[in-house]
Amino acid sequence: MPNKNATKVVYKSPDDVEYFVIANTDMIDKYRKDKSIPLIDVVQTFDIHTTVAGGNTGEYVRPSKGALESAFGTHKPEEIAKYIVEHGEEKGMH
Repeated sequence: MPNKNATKVVYKSPDDVEYFVIANTDMIDKYRKDKSIPLIDVVQTFDIHTTVAGGNTGEYVRPSKGALESAFGTHKPEEIAKYIVEHGEEKGMH
């Protein structure tokens, strides 16, 4: 369960599906400026989420490996979480 300092970092793929990770609010900008910070200090887990409708609200679901491969070129959670934190947008917890 996300803590009160958590936020969603959302990345919209070229096919308009939004993928997100749950991250520690105060660590996102620090990480973007200093990549030596361990990613595990930034994200709460390496779980990648989307929703049934493909947006960032609704029930969280885990996308298939195929969907992740298509959107990110990999299905490795650590690499995808890093990409989302670096290129995504903070949306807050809805």
